[in-house]
Amino acid sequence: MATRPPLDLFGPPLTILILSPQPWDGLQVSKHHYARELAALGHRIFFVNPPGGAPAIATRASDVGGIALVDHPPLAFSRLKFRIRAPFEWAASRRAKAISAETGPIDLLWDFDNAGQFSDHRPFGARWSVLHIVDRIRAGERRHRHADLLFSVDPSLLEDVDDGGQPRAVIGHGLSPLFADVAQKRLAAPRRRDPGKQVVVGFIGNLAQHALDRPRTMALVQTHRDLIFRFIGPVQGGMSAELLAMQAWAKDFGAQPNVELPGLLTGDALIAATADVDIWLLPYDMANDRNRGVNSHKLLEYFALGGEVVSSAIAAQADAPGIFMAPPGDPDAIADRLDAALAAVGEGRDTGSADRIGLALANSYRANVERIAAHLASASACAAPKGR
Repeated sequence: MATRPPLDLFGPPLTILILSPQPWDGLQVSKHHYARELAALGHRIFFVNPPGGAPAIATRASDVGGIALVDHPPLAFSRLKFRIRAPFEWAASRRAKAISAETGPIDLLWDFDNAGQFSDHRPFGARWSVLHIVDRIRAGERRHRHADLLFSVDPSLLEDVDDGGQPRAVIGHGLSPLFADVAQKRLAAPRRRDPGKQVVVGFIGNLAQHALDRPRTMALVQTHRDLIFRFIGPVQGGMSAELLAMQAWAKDFGAQPNVELPGLLTGDALIAATADVDIWLLPYDMANDRNRGVNSHKLLEYFALGGEVVSSAIAAQADAPGIFMAPPGDPDAIADRLDAALAAVGEGRDTGSADRIGLALANSYRANVERIAAHLASASACAAPKGR
């Protein structure tokens, strides 16, 4: 069996296939940012959208040079995915082969798919494959069994994965170039706040996300009518009972007199909407968070933007300088943390904003790609021939 050449992300161009549970168009998250960074290095990227976006497999250009989008139909037997796996995995295997026939030979398969659409990497025929775990996977999940390398944003997420003999590494959440650029600017020229200005509390994210602590968020709004709460992000569509309930909550939330809902903003429009935010808020309901509050990329973005940061308990950033974080097991304390942040704003007190910006910049996606490249080079240099 032939030995596979080692993988070098900073070497000659590679063909990289990224499996994403989120489509390219819409809220930009880690998969999108890694695709952009890899394309900037000269690699040929195929970004596979979730199934259901086209009547047949088709590739099309994205808005970024070097990145092509792959659309494909719904997968057969998808309703059996979590009950009787065999028929669904048969359909997924056929789809993987069809996608690779469309793209041509693949050097690296990079699987971010927390929906578990492709639990077996082998039908793609990639020289190397990575499973990048960003959300806690189900007990007994076997998706990792054919991956060459496992990455995760937190050690606890890897602890849940059975030992399949592959190298594994923790790669924390990254900071996108958009936020890195504004971080550099705000570090060089810190914002001077008008003490007479009404305090603005900000949030960026999907208002229909499962783990958003809706009761406590509404309580904060209703007990702080003197503040403006600007929640930036979309409200996910859909007709499930859960999504309809979240949409109804968002409508009620947006009707509050001190709430602003600008919707989904990107690029310069997003950054402009953050310019006068004094306090950033991350209210998580740990009971509804499948990751149990281990990490959040939103905190890096908040650090980058400057201002105070108030958060539910997030283990990975519990020691961040000057963060106002509720302790584990006491979610109601987020109200006290908001009041403490308000006091710091009112006093004009420095709680370590520059240090938080520096922390964010140290975790850019480019820095993460450099870490990942080192792990890939090391693992691929000593790995066994493909065939397990």
